[in-house]
Amino acid sequence: MQCARHPQVETFVRCGKCDQPICPSCMIAGPVGVRCRDCSRQNLDAIMRGSPRQYLLAAVWAFGSALLLGWLTHVSFFWFWLGGVYGYAVGEATLRGGGRKRGLAMQIIAGVAAAGGSVAWTMLTTFERLPPAALLARPEVLVSLLTNPWTLVGLGIGVVFSVMHVRYI
Repeated sequence: MQCARHPQVETFVRCGKCDQPICPSCMIAGPVGVRCRDCSRQNLDAIMRGSPRQYLLAAVWAFGSALLLGWLTHVSFFWFWLGGVYGYAVGEATLRGGGRKRGLAMQIIAGVAAAGGSVAWTMLTTFERLPPAALLARPEVLVSLLTNPWTLVGLGIGVVFSVMHVRYI
């Protein structure tokens, strides 16, 4: 039989997905065997691609849950591990809102939402202690709160857990 793309080349190998004859120059090795170039492209799977509506719903659910639970990333010195719980919850909300789609866009939505929720709660707790006029006059106060090591550890753990939850679980 002849290769589908190169009719002058004889081959005995077929694509593992579409069963099209492929020659050695057309073969792409994958985790489940060789495939043609068209079938080997990543993110062709239906679980990786979402519609604009699904991306919008995922963003709404992710940012909603992040704003509700953002306080978990900076509760206190010993509780920074709650960032993992926070990240898991934001990741799960992203998956549920987006119809269980897991592509790169969903991972970005989950990570940005987790970071945004943590930063929003840091700013809200700052505004309780200091009036907004004082923050405008001295922005270094807000910068110092956003660079608090324990807040950053909680934020980092939350972002990593949310992205990993969307990607792998």
